Amino acid sequence: MRKFNIGVREIALLITSISFFSSIFQIIFGMIASKLVSLKRGLFVSMLITIGSMALVGFSLNIVVLLLFFLAAYFGNSAFHPIGAVMARGSSPYSLSIFVAAGTLGTALGPVFVTQFVSHYDFEELWIVATVSLVIFLLLYVREPNKMNVDKVKDRTRLRDSLQGLRKIIILWFVVTVRTLVITLSNTYGPIIASKRGLSLVFGGLLLTLGIGLGVATTMVGTWMSHRFGNHITNLVSFAGMAIGVLILSQPVSALLLVVGYLLVNGCGYLTMSTNVAHAQQLMPENAALASSTVMGFAWACGVALRYLLILPFGDNISAQLMVLFAISIIMVPVSMLKIEKNGAVLNGREAS
Repeated sequence: MRKFNIGVREIALLITSISFFSSIFQIIFGMIASKLVSLKRGLFVSMLITIGSMALVGFSLNIVVLLLFFLAAYFGNSAFHPIGAVMARGSSPYSLSIFVAAGTLGTALGPVFVTQFVSHYDFEELWIVATVSLVIFLLLYVREPNKMNVDKVKDRTRLRDSLQGLRKIIILWFVVTVRTLVITLSNTYGPIIASKRGLSLVFGGLLLTLGIGLGVATTMVGTWMSHRFGNHITNLVSFAGMAIGVLILSQPVSALLLVVGYLLVNGCGYLTMSTNVAHAQQLMPENAALASSTVMGFAWACGVALRYLLILPFGDNISAQLMVLFAISIIMVPVSMLKIEKNGAVLNGREAS
């Protein structure tokens, strides 16, 4: 980024801001996806925009063009998520879990890959990676069978009715928003706490790696728990585990317990990463894309916004913020037990038998 005369901090802030706003708009893309005749074509367009924009980032002539390419890439990615979530529904309850876990893994490995790439090659050569990604995507795309949930969405609901339908999943949206608050703030402060206690930067990086790795695994475990015991029980276990983990992080504990606390937050937090999406789709089958986008990107953006609101009154007092997170997590345990009514039947996240 030297040719634009901007530093790493500024470009990181730019990307973070674009990512946040594109996630806010994911609910709009969910509405659009629900009206598509072919989700498969929608997937193709969103991926083409994302990959094509990233391929051209290195050729930006000025900061304005760079901003436009980043906007296109992130908004294309935002449009992809509700489409992908609906297409991921399959005969196996783990189909959606694999979709979510793959996204988690990509988010974790992406920054590492980019860092290694730009340290060995010019940023302009990113088009090579984009081209390889496009070829792989096209090979997978043409092999995708034409299933009902891929080719056509029979959504005749009006916009007003769609918005009213969101009331069915308001509890799930709130649960995911709070879960995002707890996970993102704990992930932010975990390495900082380790550094303040005299532990190395490598230790802090190891925390992040272990947390994501465990999260990928517990995403699959959460699906099993939801289908065995119900999504309300899975959310209960998730918040209870996060509460214990946050409490450990807020105390002056040993390095081993610090790892245990951090892994509890991530491991338990990721239990419901896909189950709440599946539950939302179950509650709004006539508008599954809108339901998915509401409890995915939109809820994530709301959780991130809450994180900044929590930081403002406490400043650098990390322990106070963590104790607030502990209290919030404890409160969310009984909230998780709230059951959602639909057509006289209580749904707890299990598939209809």
